[in-house]
Amino acid sequence: MFLWIAFAVLAAAVIAALARPMLADQVAPEAEDEADLAVYRDQMAEIDADLERGLITRSEAKSARAELGRRMITRADDQSGEAKAAATWVPSPSPTHLAYATAAIVPVLTLVIYLGVGSPWLPGMPLTARMHSDPTKSSVNELIAKVEAQLRQTPEDGVGWDVLAPVYLRQRRYDDAANAFAQALRLLGETTKRLRGFGEATVMANNGIVTEPARKAFERIVELDKDNPNPEARFWIALSNEQEGKIAEARLGYENLLKDAPEGAPWKAVVENRLNNLDGNTKGPSAAVGTPPGAKQAPTAPPASGPQAAPGPSAADVAAAGQMSTSDRQDFINSMVARLADKLQKNPQDFEGWLRLVRAYSVLGRTADAQRALEDAKKSVGEDSEKKSRLETLASELGLKSS
Repeated sequence: MFLWIAFAVLAAAVIAALARPMLADQVAPEAEDEADLAVYRDQMAEIDADLERGLITRSEAKSARAELGRRMITRADDQSGEAKAAATWVPSPSPTHLAYATAAIVPVLTLVIYLGVGSPWLPGMPLTARMHSDPTKSSVNELIAKVEAQLRQTPEDGVGWDVLAPVYLRQRRYDDAANAFAQALRLLGETTKRLRGFGEATVMANNGIVTEPARKAFERIVELDKDNPNPEARFWIALSNEQEGKIAEARLGYENLLKDAPEGAPWKAVVENRLNNLDGNTKGPSAAVGTPPGAKQAPTAPPASGPQAAPGPSAADVAAAGQMSTSDRQDFINSMVARLADKLQKNPQDFEGWLRLVRAYSVLGRTADAQRALEDAKKSVGEDSEKKSRLETLASELGLKSS
């Protein structure tokens, strides 16, 4: 009922705005005549004043009075003609009548159209009702919201985390996907699929850097698939060695991967490209990580959170770092991390930037800096319980203290 009252008030306001010009006061003919006479008197007085001051001669004053009289006569004739024409014209509705007719017709016409094309008989359906509606008629976002609501009530529901994790990954919500895969692994145990999803999401959340948790997941995949080692996991392990400056181990990993590759494997070119980077045959940022074996997409930076989101090292940066000496590479990485930290001091609301900084410090072995960054991140989120929970999870993954 309140909604319909609000609609009625809104319609009345719109009609009032539209009808206001039609209800404007009209100037009466008598008022127009009186105004013309007042102008005539003022102009005659000005002519007399100019004559007294000697600005014009008597003949000029006489001519001016004659011209002014002629204009008044012409004006009177025009008004007389308009009055005669109006007398023979078919009378039209007054503006007031038009305003009242509009006020009555618009709401009625609106109601008729709504009854014809709308669905007034359908009951209201608030969010809580939609959350329990038929899943086959729900959108993807509504289904995700249902699972998230269920997991808030029962966070130990491993099946729910297992269902939600790959959806997050497809939507490029990499941090959420990594957390969901981690929960599913904790509650339901290890499988190759869950480990691969956790590893991919963690790498993508870190802009292509294979962090220690992701590396352990890929190594575990290789252990579980000893008879048929997973090429994707082996690629990430080799890339991790490359990023850490273990060039000999990275080269061996790439070479073994190519040796075991089936004929016509589409990902061989990616591995060959990485191997060429190690040999110094490829220069510049074009030596990107590319799409690893079996992966659906190359690791890219997650969407920026806000207009001034602090960027982390990209896949191209990582590839360029692979061509440097160990000391130069370390300086290069430290400079990128320093730039990220500097940007976060200017824009502390970039939550994703804080997550990347904490991970970066942890990967570099700078535990004290990671701990300080974690505390600064907690201060920046205030009372946001969801972000605090993500920081707690990150601290647990990296072995940091959480106060």
